[in-house]
Amino acid sequence: MDTATLAKWVRDPRSGRVHLPSEQVTVVGVIRNLDRTLMKVRWQAGGDCVVFPEELVEIHQN
Repeated sequence: MDTATLAKWVRDPRSGRVHLPSEQVTVVGVIRNLDRTLMKVRWQAGGDCVVFPEELVEIHQN
């Protein structure tokens, strides 16, 4: 799976937990909906969330 680095802080809507810039996440999938692209990511601490691509700095291919 690919990994990415957060560009800015992101709040997980399910848990309310805040994830800080430079945290690495695992990219689980890409979702295209209503002419937008969303990235499904898995946090290092567990759980997953959908974020906008501009919230990620770079994607590291493994």
